[in-house]
Amino acid sequence: MIITAIRLQEKNKERYNIFIDEKYRFSVDEEVLARFSLLKGKTLSENEISEIEQADSERVGLNRAIQFLSHRVRSEKEVRTFLAKHEIAPEQRDAIIQKLVEMDYLDDAEFAKLYVRTQAKTTTKGPKKIERELIEKGIVRELIVESLANYQSDDQEQNALKEASKIARRSRKTAKKLLVRKIQGDLMQKGYSQELAKWASEEATHNLDESDEQTILADQLEKLMRKNKRFDARKAKQKTIQSLMQKGFSYDTIQAYLMENEIDFEEVEEE
Repeated sequence: MIITAIRLQEKNKERYNIFIDEKYRFSVDEEVLARFSLLKGKTLSENEISEIEQADSERVGLNRAIQFLSHRVRSEKEVRTFLAKHEIAPEQRDAIIQKLVEMDYLDDAEFAKLYVRTQAKTTTKGPKKIERELIEKGIVRELIVESLANYQSDDQEQNALKEASKIARRSRKTAKKLLVRKIQGDLMQKGYSQELAKWASEEATHNLDESDEQTILADQLEKLMRKNKRFDARKAKQKTIQSLMQKGFSYDTIQAYLMENEIDFEEVEEE
């Protein structure tokens, strides 16, 4: 079998169509063309053609992987998943990964360090959440520990307090006791330690005093009384107190406020 023509593709100037015995047979990347010294008049066997096609498939996968990596750094697992999605054969994936490592496109150690640094500077994630994300990205335990060592305690405190303050602003109509508990829970879900979550929740709510709590209680009570006025006085009071307790106010605090301000659910019912 003889190569009778080699033509540059119109839409992809890095690929060439190879014609065997006057008929189109396959296409190759420019690098594969040079590697196998494909020239007009060269004789090829079926085994040689098969080898060339496999090499070209690997080259296509490599080019796709490099393009994938051009947007941002990735872990080895992310690249392997990408190649599998594009139906690159397992043995070719191994060769592509090896080539990417040799070309310094892939380095899980550097990826982990950069990932931790980026997350610490641009998000309010805690170290445990970042650790879980690195595990999902296929980073080994040793590299995770090494990279997380760069997430300094000062940065963790700053991020935890920033997140705690955001939650406090968003939930400003919640009783302090419940708000502190909510902030702690949210921060621990964000990946912070219980100790740091407790500190940040207390810092973010330390300006809330008894008068603030009374103002919040009064506001919530007024809304709930309007909402429940369709019920008889006894049921309206019961449902209102129940809702206030769910918002973090204690039963004693609610009862004391109702008595002090002479709140009468009978009058609300009559309106």
